[in-house]
Amino acid sequence: MAYPIATIGTAIAIALGFVIDRVGDAIIGRRTRDERQKYTFRTNLRLVLIVAVAVAILFLWARLFKNEGTFFGLLGAGLAVAMKEPLLSIAGRLSIWLGHIYRVGDRIEFQGMGGDVISVGVFYTRMLEIGNWIHGDQATGRIVQFPNSAVYQNSVYNYTQNFSFIWDELALPVTYASDVPAARDILVKTGEEYTRDFLSNAKGELDQLRSEYLLPDLNLKPTVYMRVTSNYIELTMRYLVDPRKRRPASSWLYERIFDRVRANDKISIGSDTMDLTVHGAGKKEMPELSEVPPQTIREVPRREPAA
Repeated sequence: MAYPIATIGTAIAIALGFVIDRVGDAIIGRRTRDERQKYTFRTNLRLVLIVAVAVAILFLWARLFKNEGTFFGLLGAGLAVAMKEPLLSIAGRLSIWLGHIYRVGDRIEFQGMGGDVISVGVFYTRMLEIGNWIHGDQATGRIVQFPNSAVYQNSVYNYTQNFSFIWDELALPVTYASDVPAARDILVKTGEEYTRDFLSNAKGELDQLRSEYLLPDLNLKPTVYMRVTSNYIELTMRYLVDPRKRRPASSWLYERIFDRVRANDKISIGSDTMDLTVHGAGKKEMPELSEVPPQTIREVPRREPAA
């Protein structure tokens, strides 16, 4: 064997990494019940092991060269040129982990695409796409994959990190003759009914977020705003909702709001159509010839047929 120390050391490093991975996987499985945490711990452990084993192998083989600095310099330059994108993806994976950009289970928007993160690998992130031709931020069934290095050049919008809720809006147009205060009360009461069960949890999360960041004053209770248009009065309710339940929430709210609006005779739904009222309808009779003033009657010359 030409290089016994390097060869045996490489085999030991790989075997030790494999054993640590198996033991760590078993410990995580016994001590963690949350599937999301299990996946996060396992992927992070494997990432650390891969980097550690790779570094150990490099040091073992670098000892065979008289000038280790030259070896690492040439190796680094070669890797930087030949494996630019993979190395950037590995660095992006570390940034995602250490920077808490997102993790498995988060709902994010990235490069104009939205989805739920289902895998964060060493080189690629995968998410279950939402939106596109499907309304209401619901899944399309497609898996979107992008390199981890893309986080250095694009903004990541995280729907669920640190705060599990977002604000959504619901519009109700009513006519000018409607009882606007009554319509406003219907919106507020319906919104309060919907947010009642999770509003206290949202307040707790917001207080925790304020302890870490400088936030402006945020109102978590349903609020109604009014806007006057050329055809109707638009009442818009701003309310808190789980980002994964926007469509069911909107449907639930509209069903109850419309039931209560129909029960109130003083409220009418507005629209962009226009109502026309014609006054003095009736058919006017044609006057007799003798009633027409003479100056308005003239004889039309008769044309002779051509020979």
